[in-house]
Amino acid sequence: MNRRIIPLLLSTILLSTGLWGASARADESIPIADFFKKATFSGRPILSPDGQSMAVLTPRNGRFVLAVINLDTRASTVVASDPDWNVTNPMWVNNRRLVFSITKGSEEVMEKQTGGGLFAVNSDGSAFRKLVISVKEAMSTNMPYKPVSVLQRVGGDSNDLIVVNNERGRDADLGASDVFRLDTTNGRMALLTFNNPGAVSGWVLDHNNVIRVASSMTVEPGSKRIIQKVYLRDDEKAPWKTIYQAYLDEGKEMTPLGFDFDNQTLFVAGRFNGRDKAGVHIWNSANNTAGELIAEHAEADISDGLIFDEARKKVVGVAVNGMKPEMYYFDEDYARLQASLDASLPNERVNFQWRGNRAVVTTTGVNNVGKLYYFDTVKKTLEPLYSVKPELDGKKLSEQTVIHYKARDGLSIPAYLTLPEGRPAKALPLVAYIHGGPHARDAYTFDPITQMLASRGFAVLQPQFRMSTGFGWKHHTAGWKQWGLAMQDDITDGIEDLVKQGVVDRNRVCIIGASYGGYATMYGLVKNPDLYKCGINWVGVTDVKMLFTVNWSDVSGPVMDNIGTRMHGDPKTDEAYFRQVSAIDHADKIKAPVLMAYGSEDRRVPLIHGEKMRDVLRKQGNTVEWMVMTGEGHGWSKESNNILWGETVYRFINRYIGPAATTATAQK
Repeated sequence: MNRRIIPLLLSTILLSTGLWGASARADESIPIADFFKKATFSGRPILSPDGQSMAVLTPRNGRFVLAVINLDTRASTVVASDPDWNVTNPMWVNNRRLVFSITKGSEEVMEKQTGGGLFAVNSDGSAFRKLVISVKEAMSTNMPYKPVSVLQRVGGDSNDLIVVNNERGRDADLGASDVFRLDTTNGRMALLTFNNPGAVSGWVLDHNNVIRVASSMTVEPGSKRIIQKVYLRDDEKAPWKTIYQAYLDEGKEMTPLGFDFDNQTLFVAGRFNGRDKAGVHIWNSANNTAGELIAEHAEADISDGLIFDEARKKVVGVAVNGMKPEMYYFDEDYARLQASLDASLPNERVNFQWRGNRAVVTTTGVNNVGKLYYFDTVKKTLEPLYSVKPELDGKKLSEQTVIHYKARDGLSIPAYLTLPEGRPAKALPLVAYIHGGPHARDAYTFDPITQMLASRGFAVLQPQFRMSTGFGWKHHTAGWKQWGLAMQDDITDGIEDLVKQGVVDRNRVCIIGASYGGYATMYGLVKNPDLYKCGINWVGVTDVKMLFTVNWSDVSGPVMDNIGTRMHGDPKTDEAYFRQVSAIDHADKIKAPVLMAYGSEDRRVPLIHGEKMRDVLRKQGNTVEWMVMTGEGHGWSKESNNILWGETVYRFINRYIGPAATTATAQK
């Protein structure tokens, strides 16, 4: 296979009809609720393997139903609906049959999200079959819930899927799974992994549906370190051979991505040969080493993203999750189609799904939350399908830009900066919006809180501080055991950089965030009490040691015992560190007003984190606004709760650094 990345070639496409072209209007005309309302359509249309039909989740009577459109006749048939549930996650089994699950979606809080299951139906609505019962049915019948995840279609006209189930490995330290062949016409499952190397958490099949690669995670006795082992076999009758082994806390884990269509060439991703950032390699089976490097990025890890085209029997490209999404093609046809679509939809980010002579095209942009099109590659016609959030069509949003700045120790920190559209970039009020994790990252995408704040005149900074993932091992590990220390300084340094440039008014800065972002909010108010005029913490950690000691939290277990202690501190040896960096131990330094909100059912950061902090602050006379979202967990699920939260966030921030604060100061 020629794996040379092909430059995009410009060409044009004849449009079949006028597209969205409404002129932009003033930002503040957008009601706050519109930013937080659920999308009008769910997911994106999915083409059948032959490209002749398209499955769409479409709204009807307040629920998402599954419809199938024949693209030759344009006839539409609703094949799955339920008055109490939304259809979700549809997938084609073959050209005439689909599977899907159910969800309450944004109509309900987390506590009532008892959907799931797996169901099958033909594209004409016939031959419905329940394959896996929902969580609700399992609870009401006292039956075990046995979810499966789909690995791949068997292919051709087969009604079968290859699925994974972890029923046999529920008691394993890090889980263990088996692979089955599931007949979607009768629900019968045939075990394919009688010869299981043990504690396998990931499987890879070749293009003949033979299970060839297994990846396991186990805990090393004594040290409690997590070891990854990767196994390979030549065929279904061959023995498993260990081809790779690594400790997860060294960042050298391997991600098997799949086989080329010769069923011999194995693609893997990882940080091999001393590399800081993960790249995609061809595995050298002769000496069990990472061979040819076929994809790398200067700033971002590439830990997955290979694109396989089963019909053309090609590996066609790789997607990179950099600070902005990037796509690179090995295949000339894909590169040509991408260039054509880019030329026809200028200033938009264009992605497509290609089957046969048809493609579903998705676009996003500064003023485009998401629009979808149907493209005929023979007729060269492009037809609009729908807008994800039509209430924002024609409205002017604010551009999310990428910046970099130097931390005080010289580390380069990537960040997103969203400046309010139509306002001079001078002496703006700033909201530092800190992501959770902390071993996570923000994305280049529509964010309702960011856009809502920008529409009201606030700049928004989203720093990818050390410990953030996706930017190499050094960037990640630079944050280990740096809660409240260098991690917090990275946030401060980003704010100071914008102040120095004159973009931000130092006297109008607030800090907000959820989970770890809630922690960074509280500790920011401790460490830099004169910098912030307010703080908003939702579902945030306030006592770092409680990550390990609250026994009803869901973050306990082998991962916390190993990598967790290295990242966040060891409760056996780091008592002084926990006391130093826990906001609750330094609450007396907090001056600014605080808004705090927690989910009553949160198991990740239980309610006690917020209650203890609230009580200490109120006792010493601080201004504290307090909310509990009943039935919610680690974040808000229900649409009405998200709308309420968005409106509450705006009112609070506006009171302290917005026009309302300026007016109040003038009156005083």
